[in-house]
Amino acid sequence: MGFLGGKRVRGMVLLLVVASSAGLSACSYTDDEAGLATAPPASTSRPAPPPPPKADPALAEKQAANQSQLDRILGPRPAALVFGGSGGLGGDGHRTSLSGIPGGRYKVTSACVGITDATLLIAQPDSRGGTTHELALKCGTASTMTVNLDVGKVFAHLVPMTTERSNAAVAGFWMVPAPSP
Repeated sequence: MGFLGGKRVRGMVLLLVVASSAGLSACSYTDDEAGLATAPPASTSRPAPPPPPKADPALAEKQAANQSQLDRILGPRPAALVFGGSGGLGGDGHRTSLSGIPGGRYKVTSACVGITDATLLIAQPDSRGGTTHELALKCGTASTMTVNLDVGKVFAHLVPMTTERSNAAVAGFWMVPAPSP
C-alpha cells in the first residue's frame, strides 16, 4: 500500500501540490525574463448598483399629512398596546406580524386616510386550521372589533379596497386586551 504509485502516495503528493500552489498564489514573484517584480492579478468587481429612485416630494408631503390625520383619528398610543402598526397602502397594502401573542380577547381599533375603503385582516394561520378576522374600514373614521386569538404568531394586513390611486393613502391599527364580557 505504501509503495510508490500507491493510493496513499498519490494522495499525499496531490495534497502537497495543492497546498504549495495555494500558498504561492498570493505572493509576488520575479519575472525571469524581465527581472521585474509582478503583483498578483487584481480581482474584478461588479459595477455599483444604480442609485435609488428619487422620492416625489409632493407624494411624501401628502403621505405625511395623511399619516398625521390617521394619528389624530386613532388617538394616542394606548398604554396597554399589545400589537399595532401603520403604513402606506400603495401596492398591496401594509403588512406586519408579531411572533408571539398571549391568547385571549382583544379590542382592535383601525382607520385609514387617503382613499374611501380599506380592510384590516388579522390572521393566525398556524392556529387550529387557521383563524382570520376581517374589519371593513370607511376611511376617515375609526372602526373597532373584538377578536379571540390563540397563543402564537399573528399577522395583520391593511389592504386598500378600492380602485382609487392610493400612493399616499395610509392605514393603521391598535390591538389591546379587551375587557371581559
